[in-house]
Amino acid sequence: MAILTVPKVLREKLGDDGVEALIALLNEAAHHERNNLLGILEERFERRVTDEGKQLEVQIAETEKRLDHRITEVEAKLDRRITEVEAKLDRRITEVEAKLDHQISEVEAKLDRRITEEVARLEVLIAETEKRLDHRITEETAKLDKRISDEVARLEQRITGEVAKLDNRIAEVKVALSERYASLVRWMFIFWAGQIGVIVALFALLR
Repeated sequence: MAILTVPKVLREKLGDDGVEALIALLNEAAHHERNNLLGILEERFERRVTDEGKQLEVQIAETEKRLDHRITEVEAKLDRRITEVEAKLDRRITEVEAKLDHQISEVEAKLDRRITEEVARLEVLIAETEKRLDHRITEETAKLDKRISDEVARLEQRITGEVAKLDNRIAEVKVALSERYASLVRWMFIFWAGQIGVIVALFALLR
């Protein structure tokens, strides 16, 4: 700041030239002092910034070190936790597999028993069906035999004058009987084939 005024007493003693010289000297001294002060402040500021930077670097290094240590601890904890979880999962999977194996064994045993029961029931049913068919065939055969005998007896009573007609009639009856018997045989074969197919399918399923 420049000095603009000088006290009157000092001005009278020094004179105008002296006053001007004094003012110039004071201004120069003030300017020089200000420059020195600014240099000192700049130097102090730079040292302060440098010190703060060093302290900040130290703090950052310490913080990084603490963070690294913390991260290492957290990673170790996570590794232990993951190991524990994997061990628990392995035990759980083993238990579930054991339960599933046991359940599968029980289901297989039940299926085996059920298949055995069904096979036995089918065998009984087949035997009963065969018995009924044999009885039915015997009855039908007896009926046919009786009918043939009746027809023969009746035809024998009318044999006079109708020998040719009787031969033709007998031939027709024989053809009809053959077709009926062939139809019965085919039906029996189809039934037996169906039963054998069921038994083969059951054995294939059991295998």
